[in-house]
This record gives sequence, structure tokens and C-alpha cells, in this order.
Amino acid sequence: MVVCSMEYDVCRNERLSCRARQLLDQEIEFISNPCFGDANLESEIPGDFATSSMGAWVDPGQGASSSGGSTTISRLCRADVLSAEEEKKLFRSFNFLKYKANQYRSQLDPDWVTEDQLELIEQLLHRAQLVRDEILRRNMRLVASIVKKCTTTGVSFDELFSDGCLTMLKAIDKFDYSRGFRFSTYAYHAISNFAYRKIANRKKERAKYKQLPPEQSMEETGAVKNPLMGTETWDELSELLNQSIDTLDEREQLIVKSRFALGKHRKTLTFQKLADQLGISKERVRQLEQRAVAKLKAVTQGTRLELIRDLVCD
Repeated sequence: MVVCSMEYDVCRNERLSCRARQLLDQEIEFISNPCFGDANLESEIPGDFATSSMGAWVDPGQGASSSGGSTTISRLCRADVLSAEEEKKLFRSFNFLKYKANQYRSQLDPDWVTEDQLELIEQLLHRAQLVRDEILRRNMRLVASIVKKCTTTGVSFDELFSDGCLTMLKAIDKFDYSRGFRFSTYAYHAISNFAYRKIANRKKERAKYKQLPPEQSMEETGAVKNPLMGTETWDELSELLNQSIDTLDEREQLIVKSRFALGKHRKTLTFQKLADQLGISKERVRQLEQRAVAKLKAVTQGTRLELIRDLVCD
């Protein structure tokens, strides 16, 4: 029994030591403020928030409405906008919680650490995350209003909204409320600049695509015939895609036709060859193909497309 107890203690200490090292390796960024030395400040921090369902805050492509957004996004944008006082309180709490977590973490010794020490730090970081989520939730209406102004051909509302939320999170981490201006002003410029850069980059990509000679890509840039795709399969896929190809933009059409051997030479291009043609990364081509396939599946309401997709060589 004594031996078992000793082994249990050793394993437990190793787990605690591992958790401590993970906390020490974790980056905790915060914006310090002289008021953090106030002993009464911790009592002013709000408790757990009623909403913590941020896992569903972006779901592009589901429940699209005629107004240019999705029903999910519309629901998430119903939260009341923060007042100046609420905004100040939340940002002060957000940074103070991380400040305290960092303060306690600096006292950690991985070889001599207790469960209570680790739980205190982890709880402070968790509360900081809840405050961050609340700031985002209360500013989603701002993200939607900015994105509506920027939405254009080739960049969907849902895509810009998703990117806008990520940009908002970065802005939350960097915002210094003590400088006296509103967070909405700071976030507006960050999100707008990101959106306009994305639209400009997308236009450049589309311009590169338009410069490609038609069908030249299938014959002269390393295309290979797919030996697994017989005439019957090719005809079925060709008919399926031709019925719904107009739901895709020009670049997506090129990728689908190239990947599914729908050019006149019935040959496929690898992700790398398409990436070289379009001037984008191989991973970006893969993402665009997945998005295009998802659009087509939604239109065709069948699984045959996914089965045939496995025949495409990479």
C-alpha cells in the first residue's frame, strides 16, 4: 500500500509539473494600468456571463437570407451595443485578470507546485476569456455594419464577417481603454482596412485568372489524365456540374473543371499546378475546391459528387 501511494504521488506531481510548464510556456499579453494596484479592483470584475455560446458565432453558408447575411449571424447581432462605461469596465477587467494570472504565474516553480496554485491561474485566464467573448458578442453588430459596406463581387458577406470577427478579437487584445477613445473607433479602422485589403487581393487573384489562356492550362501545364475515371463516370460528373456550375465564381469554376477533368482534354491538374497558375498557395487552392464542392453539393443534393471527388489525383 505504501508503494502504491508513493507511485500515485509521483504521477500526481508529474502531472502538476507538466501543467505548470504549460502555463509558463503560454503567452499572456495584457495592457497594464496603474489602477491594477488597487486592492478593491478585483471585486468590481463582472462574474460569468449569461451567454457563452460563442462556438457558433460564425457559420458561413448556413441559413443564408436575402438580406446578404445568415440567420445565425442575424441572431448573434441582436446583443445591445456597449455603453462607454460598460466598455471601459470590461476592458479593465479583461486586462486585469490576465495581469493577475501573469503575476501568480511568475511565482510558479514546476518542481514545487500545488493544485490550488494552478487552478487559481487557470481560473483567472478562463474568466479573461469570458470577458473577451462578451466584448466580441456586444460588438458583432458593428462587424456586420462594416462588412455590409465592403461586400462586393467575389467576396461574400459571410466570409468577410468571419474575417471581421477574427480581426475584432485581435483588436480586443491590443486595445488600450485608458487612452480615452472608444473601442468601436479603433475596431472600425482595423476591420475596414482588413476587408479592403482582402477585396484588393481577391481582385488581383481574379485578374491573374483572367490572363490565363482558355484550355491552355489543361494541355501545357502538367495536366495528367485520370485513369480511374471512365467515360460513363466522366459523362455523369460533367452533366452534374454543368447543371450547377453557374453557382461558382470564375476561379472556382476553373479549379473544379481542372480537378474533375472537365476540360476538353479530360485531364486533371494537381493543387500545386493550379496554385502556380493562380498565384496563390496550394492550401488556398484546396480550400477553394472544398468550398466549391460544398456549394455544388448543396445545389445537387446528392453524394455522388463526393464519391467521384475521391477519384481526383493530387
